[in-house]
Amino acid sequence: MNTLLWILLGLIALWMALRFLPAGADWHRPLVELIALIDLLAVPLLAILIWTVFTRAWPQCLLALVELILVSCQRLGYRLPPADRTSHPSSDHGLSVMTLNCRFGRADPEEVVRCVQAYGIEVLALQEVEGRLLESLQDAGLNQLLPYLTQGVANPEDNGGHNVIFSANQPVKASPSAVNLPAAAIPLVELKTSCGPIRVASVHPKSPQRGARQWGIGIAALTKLTQPPVPTIVMGDCNATLQHPTFRAMLAKSGLHDASLHLKAGSHPTFPSASALPPLIEIDHILTDGDLVPQSMRALRIPGSDHRALVAQLTLQRRL
Repeated sequence: MNTLLWILLGLIALWMALRFLPAGADWHRPLVELIALIDLLAVPLLAILIWTVFTRAWPQCLLALVELILVSCQRLGYRLPPADRTSHPSSDHGLSVMTLNCRFGRADPEEVVRCVQAYGIEVLALQEVEGRLLESLQDAGLNQLLPYLTQGVANPEDNGGHNVIFSANQPVKASPSAVNLPAAAIPLVELKTSCGPIRVASVHPKSPQRGARQWGIGIAALTKLTQPPVPTIVMGDCNATLQHPTFRAMLAKSGLHDASLHLKAGSHPTFPSASALPPLIEIDHILTDGDLVPQSMRALRIPGSDHRALVAQLTLQRRL
């Protein structure tokens, strides 16, 4: 039994170490999936820790405790240290945004519209738009709340459907395909707000099941979406967590920041979404750069979708 415990703890240690691979080394399966599940290793580690205490296997107990602490410390990144929200004076104007993977167009349109109205959403990014979803959203009254629609160019390579952006204000500029990548085309709009211009993109890189290399290329290509000094919001199903080296490298290179991590209010798991069980991993993201700062975020269950929607309140902070 002691030998088995050493083997299990050694395998878990190697699993945890995958997050430290160089960017690009994770463009292989099953590495993508294994890295995405690192946060969940706390569950077997806790079970092993209890078992080693019960059997008085103290050396294995110590190693299990160390590994459990390391996994927990990674999760604490979503809470500590406190976010710096006082570096620049905040504008009085906020922007409410929402993103949702619609699961082949099966998301409940009436619930989507209800959330848009309830949370005062001004920009809505949808992925996997398919079938009659757009018509159903209009029938449910979305055009009265967000009358301007920008669609990504649909093509046979889309993962489950194409990406769209709904906005309350008419875009100053709009592109149906801002970046050329092996996945659903990325629509991008520039909106004029009371604080100044803001750019918004709806993204959905390839899932690793459709090709790990295409997955990595799609995430790395998101660096091309930022265009300082105009602040950019990148929203969507990124098919990646902050454990993935390629995703973290993209954030560092682009200057984008994960809103969930910035808030230090805990993570916001989005997948899989079901009525009975809570979601396990956070692969949907709202990313911002420049002086766009998140003030709040929540994950919402939308019937028909296997992802939670993310809703965030952002403010544009002005530098003195």
